[in-house]
Amino acid sequence: MDRLRSLGGVLFGIPWKSRGMEDDTNKGDLVHRITREEYEEPIRDAYVESLARMSYAELDDKYNPGIQFFSGPTLPDGSVNFECHCVGHLVASPCGHEFREAIKCQKSAGEAALEEGACATEFMNFMNCVMRTGC
Repeated sequence: MDRLRSLGGVLFGIPWKSRGMEDDTNKGDLVHRITREEYEEPIRDAYVESLARMSYAELDDKYNPGIQFFSGPTLPDGSVNFECHCVGHLVASPCGHEFREAIKCQKSAGEAALEEGACATEFMNFMNCVMRTGC
């Protein structure tokens, strides 16, 4: 802040004024200010220290089973893992119906059928929806 003030209120050649740093009239916001020394002090909170001593395995809440337990969008039984972040959002998108139809076709068709073009219509419908809606 002092460095910016020393520049005469000009940043990259543009007049500059901080928001909420000059005074405390932030219309309901609470502004906490600390010195550089306070910022650089080690954190002395017992809870934060206990978290710092935990391993990643202890911290991980296993929220995304798509990544933790299964390899991507397919569950061990071959069905779609809609909890995987890579496909879960598509189900509720504007093209969700088209996506579900394409995936349902892909999962029910065999490898040979897919190589011969099975499900092409369903996937084209999905892609047309994506291009039309921009989702």
